[in-house]
Amino acid sequence: MKRVNAITFFNYFTSGALTLLIPLLLLAKHVNVAIIGLVLSILPLVFLVARLVFSSIADYVGWSHVFVLINWPAAFLSTLIYYFSPTWPFFALGKLVEALRESSYWAVSRTAIYHLSPHRAGREATKMNAVIWIGMALGGVAAGLGSGFLGFSSSLAVLALVALAIGVPAVMLWKTSAKSISKTEHFVNPLNPKGRSRLFWIASVALMFNSLATYPLVNLLFPVFMSEKLEYSYVTIGVLFMLYYAISAAATWLSVGRSLTRKRAAGLSCVSVVVSVFLAGSGLIFPAALLILAFVRGYGVAYFEHTVLKVAKDSKNLSLDIGMLHAPMRLAEFSSLVAGGFIAQTLGFAPVFIVCGVFMGVHIFMSLYVITNKSTTVANLLKT
Repeated sequence: MKRVNAITFFNYFTSGALTLLIPLLLLAKHVNVAIIGLVLSILPLVFLVARLVFSSIADYVGWSHVFVLINWPAAFLSTLIYYFSPTWPFFALGKLVEALRESSYWAVSRTAIYHLSPHRAGREATKMNAVIWIGMALGGVAAGLGSGFLGFSSSLAVLALVALAIGVPAVMLWKTSAKSISKTEHFVNPLNPKGRSRLFWIASVALMFNSLATYPLVNLLFPVFMSEKLEYSYVTIGVLFMLYYAISAAATWLSVGRSLTRKRAAGLSCVSVVVSVFLAGSGLIFPAALLILAFVRGYGVAYFEHTVLKVAKDSKNLSLDIGMLHAPMRLAEFSSLVAGGFIAQTLGFAPVFIVCGVFMGVHIFMSLYVITNKSTTVANLLKT
């Protein structure tokens, strides 16, 4: 698990930095928020298809090969494209390659956990989110400090070196999955979405609402709002992103082993809705609301991970079924960036912030329904 966690950290240090750098760099090039939303929306759209393809490949040849052959090169190449991009269409190309990095990681990361730690999969998957958010926190603050003191180009150059580090633990895992995963008899047949039960797709919709609640905020609206409306410096934005992810990581570790109860779900949902109303405030209101939402996200991530575990842990084509489970979520991420950017441009940020808070509550209660359902394994959820 240490090598998988190292790959996770380097991937999400890179992601944390790019999440902050790219919208701010596009703003510096005088690109409006609607176009920025379109550029960023390329990632989840490409992710949707690429993850399913990479998942099918992983189930056929072994999950560790995907880290080396796709995730590592794509991480380095995407940062290089951003470094040399003069206009927003080139940034769109960078997002396409970045999508290959993201999708290849998620195509196999949970598969790796379920095979390396089968008896502690739920806890290890929840801890993986803490590692992700630690990486995002450090990447975010590095991006803020780097862009503030060194400039965007130097920050991207350093980030390319970090991306190269993914190769060290990835190569060390090369042979790990060779004997631990069965190859599918048919390579294309598992891609057919038919044959999965109603509960499987309810779980998928539950995950979709999590993305609607968080993805447009972190990847587009928070950086733009802090830069344009609150006029924060790059350093201040980077520090706030660091605190956001650090609190999310701490809340995730705090939540491990705690019961996923209805009372906990209600509390997190209510806080999410109420705090989202204050996100568009000025002064100290926004930072306070931001950090409270970070705690909600971290303390509630176990609902997400145990939903995935509930419907996929015993699958014959594990990587692919997890990928199929996330497909509606990726469509939601694409549409939320396009719609969120347009609404923020025309109506302001407050309506989007409030709707995202409501979506988090929907996600938590739908996940609770799946987790407490009497069907316990994927064998009961798949008809084929």
